[in-house]
Amino acid sequence: MIEYVTPFFRPPSEHKSFILQATIGCSHNKCTYCAMYRNETQKFRVRSMGEIKEIIDAAAKSRLLERRVFISDGNALVLSTPKLMEIMDYLHEKALNLERITMYANVGDILRKPVEDLSRLRERGLSMVYIGFESGDNIVLERIEKGANFVETVEASRKLKASGIMNSAMVLLGIGGKDRSKEHALATGKLLTECDPEYVGALSLQLRTGAPIYEQWKEGRFELPDKFQMIEELLTIVENTELSDGYFYSNHISNYLPIRAKFPEDKQKVLREIKEVLETRDEAFLRPDYYREVVNQY
Repeated sequence: MIEYVTPFFRPPSEHKSFILQATIGCSHNKCTYCAMYRNETQKFRVRSMGEIKEIIDAAAKSRLLERRVFISDGNALVLSTPKLMEIMDYLHEKALNLERITMYANVGDILRKPVEDLSRLRERGLSMVYIGFESGDNIVLERIEKGANFVETVEASRKLKASGIMNSAMVLLGIGGKDRSKEHALATGKLLTECDPEYVGALSLQLRTGAPIYEQWKEGRFELPDKFQMIEELLTIVENTELSDGYFYSNHISNYLPIRAKFPEDKQKVLREIKEVLETRDEAFLRPDYYREVVNQY
């Protein structure tokens, strides 16, 4: 039996999904805040189709293939469209009740695929991709070596809309540091409005050993905003985000202030809640600091 290369990661919302590790690591793997794929064993590679089918066969035999599959690792959409189609067809062959296939993707992966290819993947069950937007501020995006800018992220999001694949966008509170906190938050809200994703997940930056930004912090070249500055960023992002029909969450374990909202109808209520926290500075509203010490999936 083929062993998984560990650690492997998935979004918290995929906790009920079978994880199909079709690739190892991340093909980009330059983002300065990320410590997820830094081990030598996680050096990027693509599993052979034989390996992938063997994993699927074993999962089907063990009745692990049910209704949801998350294809990992870091950005499985980097795979060629024919290979992804073959994987999805085989999944459907082995899991007759399969309802949903998801994966991480980066902006470059999406831009390299024609809308027609994305539509073919949607037809085979790719219902949603998770994209780390992180910020809408081009200066911050360049600093963190994200590999995509504001305009490219909007273009990729529009291609997803055209293909019918849902977009779950992740943004990162604190990633601009103290010096670009306001610019980061304002631009991020504008980016979310332009992209209009179906889901937004706001996370808060955690400085992890192995991530380049951790070394920058140790050397005094990066200053992490404090908890209330991160909540101020959250307020600015929410104020400047207009979604036509989407969900905005900050319930990840990394966040001090968890919120769950449906946009546009819940926006004003959420703004009032955030403002109350900032006005009172009452830490009873916040998650305790020790939660941020927990190593959690991104």
